[in-house]
Amino acid sequence: MKKILSVGLMLVLVNLVVAQSAIKDSCSILRNGTFKYLDAEDTTAYFVISPGSHVEYLRNSAYTIKSKVTWLNDCSYKMLMLSNTLPEFPFKPGQTMTVIIDKVENGIIYYTSKVQGEKWQGRLVKVK
Repeated sequence: MKKILSVGLMLVLVNLVVAQSAIKDSCSILRNGTFKYLDAEDTTAYFVISPGSHVEYLRNSAYTIKSKVTWLNDCSYKMLMLSNTLPEFPFKPGQTMTVIIDKVENGIIYYTSKVQGEKWQGRLVKVK
């Protein structure tokens, strides 16, 4: 009986380690590329992320939000807003947003964003 429990516990631990590794590896999808929001009212909105940079294009690229990106770990990063041309945007240059990648499943990136005490969840897809 002890042998069966030991083997069962070991299998559970191995599965947890493999699952954590898979999540960590899948987060790398967001390190570089062009992404489209799946839940935004503005269906033209997208952003380009590259090492150290995040530029969001809104309303048919008429407006931009530019930020500096600092990765905190494999699945989360901070964005320091550098500039914003979107009228009446509630956040200002100098403010920081934290983004946590919750999971990546079937090419869809699920994330949680936090800024100035506000928190929301959304979904993205990589388009290039």
